[in-house]
Amino acid sequence: MVVAGNFRAELRKKRRRQFSYSAKILTSGKQRPRSCTISDISETGARLALDSDHELPDRFVLLLTASGGTRRPCRVAWRAGLTIGVEFTGG
Repeated sequence: MVVAGNFRAELRKKRRRQFSYSAKILTSGKQRPRSCTISDISETGARLALDSDHELPDRFVLLLTASGGTRRPCRVAWRAGLTIGVEFTGG
């Protein structure tokens, strides 16, 4: 988003919608999945609120259902404290 005075221009390719949904982050290795909340989501990415500041790799899998049946591979696009923006990588 670009801000010029009081005007904000949306530069995202896909529109995001506000969302509040609990999800899990699965990293490589034998670590247990981490909890997070999806704040907003689009076809191509999401904003996640993390539950802790433990180190998170740049690539991970976002589990969208409790069973893990619906998942999205992700790449971190930006970080701001406990909030991160991710791009769904699809592969």
